[in-house]
Amino acid sequence: MPKYIANAYLVHKGKIIQTGNEVELTKEQAKRLGDKVTPVNEPKEEEPKKDSKAKKETK
Repeated sequence: MPKYIANAYLVHKGKIIQTGNEVELTKEQAKRLGDKVTPVNEPKEEEPKKDSKAKKETK
């Protein structure tokens, strides 16, 4: 099932889901909840990030 982030307190399967927590819902359930949930876009495998920290200069 797709995952969503709760934008409001929800009760799902007898448990309270706090704002910002992830919950698995069907598309139909999410549609009924409307803007109370936001879909989670699971990141695909990303390329390793290069170290963006500036190198310290030695004097």
